[in-house]
Parts: sequence; C-alpha cells; structure tokens
Amino acid sequence: MTLIKAYKNEACEQNPFSQVQDEDYKMNPSLLDLILLSERRKDFLLFLKEGPKNIEETLEKLQVPRTALLPQIKKLKDEDLVIQEEGLYRLSVIGEIIVGKLQPLLDTLSVFEKNEEFWADRKLAPIPPHLIKRISELGEYHLIEPDLSHTFDLNPEFVKHLSNSSCIHMFYSYFHPQFPALFINLARKGIEISLVFSEPVYLRLVEDFKEEGKEFLRMENASLYILEKKGVEIPSLIATANGIMTLGLFNESGRFDRQYVISFEPQAIKWGKELFDYYRDMSREIKIKLN
Repeated sequence: MTLIKAYKNEACEQNPFSQVQDEDYKMNPSLLDLILLSERRKDFLLFLKEGPKNIEETLEKLQVPRTALLPQIKKLKDEDLVIQEEGLYRLSVIGEIIVGKLQPLLDTLSVFEKNEEFWADRKLAPIPPHLIKRISELGEYHLIEPDLSHTFDLNPEFVKHLSNSSCIHMFYSYFHPQFPALFINLARKGIEISLVFSEPVYLRLVEDFKEEGKEFLRMENASLYILEKKGVEIPSLIATANGIMTLGLFNESGRFDRQYVISFEPQAIKWGKELFDYYRDMSREIKIKLN
C-alpha cells in the first residue's frame, strides 16, 4: 500500500471533513477516491478555487484535451461538487468547503510521497501532534544520505550552513566526536549557539570533552541545556540556523542511519525552531562549569 492510499484510508476513518464550518457533512470513501485518484479532477477543483472559469480558460490552464476533461467534470457535477451556470463552472458550497481543506492534505501527501521509504521507516512519535499536523511546512525539502567516502565525517553542506549563520539552535541525542570542536569553533566566531543534549550525550561530553565543555559554557553567546523529561521519544537531531532547517529521526529499529531532512524554506525553519523549543522547554539549562 502506498502512502497516499494509507493516508487516504486514515482520512476516511478520521473524517477530517466533518464538522467543517459547523456543518455535519461527511465525506465517504468513494468521494475521496473521486478527488484524490484523478489528477485532472483534482487540478480542476483547485483551479476553480480561484473563482468561476469557462471551459476555454480551463483547458488552456490545465493543458488537457476537451474530450479528456469533460467526463471528469461531469463526475464532479454528479457529486454536487461543481455547478455549471451560463457557461461558467464554479464550486458548490460543499465543493468550496472540501477544496479549502484539500490543499493542506495534498501538501502533506507530497512530503511523505517524495521519500516514501524514508518516512515509512522513521519513528514519528518525537514530533508532537501540533507539529506533525503541520509537517507539510517542510515544503521542498531534500533528503541527505551518508556519503560512503566520508562515513565518519559531518555532512559538509550542513557544516557550511552552520558556519555562515549568526544564530544556531540544535538538539541532538546521538554523539558525534566532531561536534564539540565544531561548536567551539562556531562560538569563537561570535555565532549565538543554543544546544540541548540528551542525558547520554551530555555525560559523554563531561567524560571525554571536559575542557571543550568548560570553554563553551564560559562564552556569553553560548547556552547549554540537558533534557530532563523522562520516557519521551526523541529525535536524533534538530537544527535551525540562518536559512536552513535539519531534522534527523531514528528508524524503526532505534538506530540513526545518518539520513537527514534538510529544508531551506522559511516556514520549515520556523517549524524546526518550534520543534527545538518543544524540547528546550523540557530541559534544564547548565549554568555551572562542568566538573
């Protein structure tokens, strides 16, 4: 089963279109099929969201033959989603309600379908409900996979963007031995850095990188937090900086395979900062020197 079919089935079960605008209109599975399983019907409905259209401007916009589109329009008219009056097509009241909810659904599907295997094997529980509902804000993200020739190195693109930033917020729960030196060097450049560690990562820093930790804590532009809340699923990495958001999630086996989601879109950076804040709010700031 593809993600779009799974998402569609879940949408039918949860009925996200019910109680819209205080109306108890329920979308049945056949109506959901009608909309989602035809690109031409879907595109036509979204085009009508702009306002009433005649057939000629519709054909020009959608770039489909008249003989291919008219049967699809008829199906939408038969289900009372579209009304034809005086040579113009427009959305019905029900059509307007549904199409108003359609674009966010399609944007969400687009995120998952872009890399189906990746998302199907990720633990999504670390993303709180209010943000998983807005996962479409990742937009045109990229999936960064480990370079076998640099297996033990940090991703160069990731490091480059951090180095060119003025402010960095990062949570991470897996330890990379290059992280301490990276953060010290970035802080020395005057970059404002706020870090949240899981407890195991913090203990590793205390044990093996004590001097780097002490130097970091002495800097006015650096802050360090340790996650205190127990029993919560956590991501492997969240990072936001100027112009970039990076997200790492453990796979279903509980391992981090060094695959990252990277997005450069403003709404994705805002989304990532909210996810960082979610974990920082469950954390305690370390103000004393490391022992």
